[in-house]
This record gives sequence, C-alpha cells and structure tokens, in this order.
Amino acid sequence: MNFPKANYVVDKQGQKLFVQLSVSEWETFLKEVKQLKAEIELKRQLKDAFKEVGQIQRGEKKATTLKDFLNEI
Repeated sequence: MNFPKANYVVDKQGQKLFVQLSVSEWETFLKEVKQLKAEIELKRQLKDAFKEVGQIQRGEKKATTLKDFLNEI
C-alpha cells in the first residue's frame, strides 16, 4: 500500500487538525482500502472453510455433496 502524500492543517500550537489529500491521492487510497477489505474477507472465508473441513473430518459436521450444494443455489 502506498501512503498518499498528505498536507496537514495545524492549529497555533502545531497540533494536527485535518489532513488534506489531492483528489487523485484520495481515490487511490480508497481503491487500496477497498482491495484490502476484499482480501481480509477472502481470508476470513477461507479460514471458515478450513475450519468446516476439520469439523467434517472429525465427524462433527455432515459433509454436503456437490449435488446438494448446487440444489441450494
């Protein structure tokens, strides 16, 4: 992730109050955040899937056949 070049608005004591980004930097930043959120969601789904496989292998959960899965869609 590339961090955007930011300008800060500060008060009289030099404390940062606001951040200013160019529109193109902001759009790039939002795009990268969206991609990161999608990657996090994919990792969560994969983790859940592997957990479910373990439950099936241990006999804690019944496996779903491909036919049953496709009928659910």
